[in-house]
Amino acid sequence: MGSGGQCEVVKGQVAAADAATKNAVLSTKPTTTTTDSTKTNNNIDGAWVSPFTPDKIDPTVSSMSLKEINAQFPTKSELRAVIPPHCFERSLFWSFYSIGRDLFMSAIVAYITYHTLSVDPPEGGLLGNPVGWIAWRLAWNVYALFMTAAYGGLWVIGHECGHGAFSDYPIVNDIVGWILHSSILVPYFTWAFSHAKHHRRTNDLIEGETHVPPDHKEMGLIKNDEGTYERLPKEVIDSKLSVFAEGGLTDFFSHFHYGHALCHEHNGDEAFSCLMLWSRLFMGFQLYVLGIGSNGHLGSDGKWIEKGTFPDHFRPWSRLFPEKMYWKVVASDIGCLITLSILAYCSYLFGVRAVWFWYGGPYLLINATLVTFTWLQHTDPTVPHFDADNWNWIKGALAGTIDRPLHPPMGVSLSHHIVTTHVCHHLFHEIPHYHAVEATAHIRAYLEPKGLYNYDPTPMASALWKVASTCHFVDSLTDGVQYYRNFREVPLTTEATQNNKSKKTQ
Repeated sequence: MGSGGQCEVVKGQVAAADAATKNAVLSTKPTTTTTDSTKTNNNIDGAWVSPFTPDKIDPTVSSMSLKEINAQFPTKSELRAVIPPHCFERSLFWSFYSIGRDLFMSAIVAYITYHTLSVDPPEGGLLGNPVGWIAWRLAWNVYALFMTAAYGGLWVIGHECGHGAFSDYPIVNDIVGWILHSSILVPYFTWAFSHAKHHRRTNDLIEGETHVPPDHKEMGLIKNDEGTYERLPKEVIDSKLSVFAEGGLTDFFSHFHYGHALCHEHNGDEAFSCLMLWSRLFMGFQLYVLGIGSNGHLGSDGKWIEKGTFPDHFRPWSRLFPEKMYWKVVASDIGCLITLSILAYCSYLFGVRAVWFWYGGPYLLINATLVTFTWLQHTDPTVPHFDADNWNWIKGALAGTIDRPLHPPMGVSLSHHIVTTHVCHHLFHEIPHYHAVEATAHIRAYLEPKGLYNYDPTPMASALWKVASTCHFVDSLTDGVQYYRNFREVPLTTEATQNNKSKKTQ
């Protein structure tokens, strides 16, 4: 077959895969049958296991019907009744105190750094003074780490403003939140809008928002007659990941998940897990707000978002927003543009390197930290995700949210308890952080004896590696309760097997 004929076959295969996903979602009943392997938890031996196991949550596995499964869960009013009323009270004093504390610590970090470090490299540079140059670079990384700990809490406070938990006054919430989030290039109103959708549809495979699992087709996989996964033909993947192909950058960003299967196959488990960590932590937030990764599947009109359409957070006409959001999108953009203008002016005055060291390093680490928190708060190979027939709000909030410890203990306070009290936050986002610890204690005491509370004691670093190694895709978006699968289940081709063996023997 000529190259033109191959191209047509490739286009047909990709179009068929995309159409199949879309049609399955928009139909009232799924047309595929899930294999038994997708109904079991895909976990690492000896690791924490969520109490929401398939036999308790999945009507196709459980002895209970869907109605009986849903009856296990309390109502929101029942949960609210176990929390002391004062936990719902918001205080301008304590909210502004938290901002003042974070700004004070940031000022201390900046003051010490200003008087101890220079943005100019030591004399001799890397070749002439390697020890001094490495120490200089490490010192600026230490600064970025401490500034992240100090200023990163303001990210959480801005997020709290978007929930209305900062104060009883919406105008105060929005002014404070807009200033705080704009200062770290977060589009305040638009991100608050999508984040509210994340709260409304937690772990909903179709209407969820942020850290929404892709299905196997989106990851460049197909299922053979035996029900096991295979990678799409290489020419199909190459046709979509080449920026010089007919679809250009649009096709590349629409199908960039296709590269995951290829990358895993040629690099192996550990290297692929490292890539997952690096890309998610240091590019995840940016890709999300640009509408390229981890977004929901339906637009604000309830219709499927087609490939090549990016639900970004910056265009007023983005499929993510209804028309009423127009001026809030503009206001969010203005906030980010003001910050970018200040950074550009500072670059003109002091140099790009100075701006990068003082602002760029903390910016990357703050976003990496927040992505770490949100990723681990809803992701584990034993935490379920739901199709339209099985999802409801309380089930998504409880089964799909995890409380975790944060070490060192000082980090709990610096992060305003967002990691250790996240189940409470998803149930009652209006509770301010300074009451969340007390509210969580009451919620946990009520839910844990019933087997309805996710608490994973795994240290954050170990949990991150576990998630990066085991949580890559789900089998289907429309076929019942789903648990994460991973690329270790995908057989290697002969060529990739030989390459991996060669690497290990070198």
